[in-house]
Amino acid sequence: MIRVLFVDDSALIRAMLKQVFREDKRFEVAGEAPNGKEAVDKARAGNIDLIVMDINMPIMDGIEATKQISTFSNAAIVMFTTEDTMDLTYRSISAGALEVLQKPNVADMTEEMLSDFREKIYAISQSRKSKVRGLLALGRAAEKKAGIKELTPEETGRIPKQNYAMLFIGSSTGGPSAIQAVLKDLGHDFPLPILITQHIDRLFDKQLVKWLDDTTSFKVTLAEDGETPRAGHVYVAPADRHLVLCKSGTSYIIELNEDPPIHFLRPSVDKMFSSAAKTLGKKVLAVILTGMGRDGADGAIEIRRAGGSMLAQDEESCTVFGMPKAVIEAGAAQSVIPLNQIGQALRAAVSKA
Repeated sequence: MIRVLFVDDSALIRAMLKQVFREDKRFEVAGEAPNGKEAVDKARAGNIDLIVMDINMPIMDGIEATKQISTFSNAAIVMFTTEDTMDLTYRSISAGALEVLQKPNVADMTEEMLSDFREKIYAISQSRKSKVRGLLALGRAAEKKAGIKELTPEETGRIPKQNYAMLFIGSSTGGPSAIQAVLKDLGHDFPLPILITQHIDRLFDKQLVKWLDDTTSFKVTLAEDGETPRAGHVYVAPADRHLVLCKSGTSYIIELNEDPPIHFLRPSVDKMFSSAAKTLGKKVLAVILTGMGRDGADGAIEIRRAGGSMLAQDEESCTVFGMPKAVIEAGAAQSVIPLNQIGQALRAAVSKA
């Protein structure tokens, strides 16, 4: 059972959260606090597995509380905010939070929405339970079943050099900071256009793009329907619209659409990966980063069947190991490596030397 501490300066919000989580037998309400200082004291005194905490509070805010708690506790920390700012999100994650979520209006949430909300919190709290080594064994067996070319021992653990045309990145929970890390490591002279699908709320997509544009060497924009991807540019799927790649004459264009959600998600990583496989074949270079669920696994299989290359973030560096785990189990991951090595691996795959 997961012992959870709720921290918010609103007594009403704390009461609503306690009610929501008491209905799930996987959680035990361990306590509550009206500010960051009391949260630090209770985390130090009690056996806490998970802390759900507001950012803006009197006496001590959530960011400072997270910094202090992270020095002595292994509790997973999830932050809430009503502000549309990726800077606040980045500061929270840098302080030690695993994820920053838009503060839910619990009173207006349906039972399905409440269930999804609890599942996301549960996945974050359980983010590092499984092991990559065992999954890779499953993945090798799945390669044969899925009709994917098996790698030789010499190929395992690296991405083959090919004439790649574009890089595709899929991510969800914990994705913004992971994407930033990869883009920083790729460097300003990375030769391919980069297309990204990140599961994100409407309030945050424009701010995510601005934050990545400000903090990396790339030109980062929200993708626009009909534009042609260019090297040195990063195109991010807008909230609630699928991003797919299409052929237009002799060139390639981005298409944004409102097709039905996949796995209840729009934008969907599977949708982007599948279009990449159909349009570019073996010229696809793709990465699946931290995220909840299995979005991207089916598209990753299509990429591998088409001859493209697929890399997955390893468990230890993930906030939530759901999406990379699904790709590995499907046998579609050619390489599983830590976040801080992904940029280097991608640069090596496209280098001419």
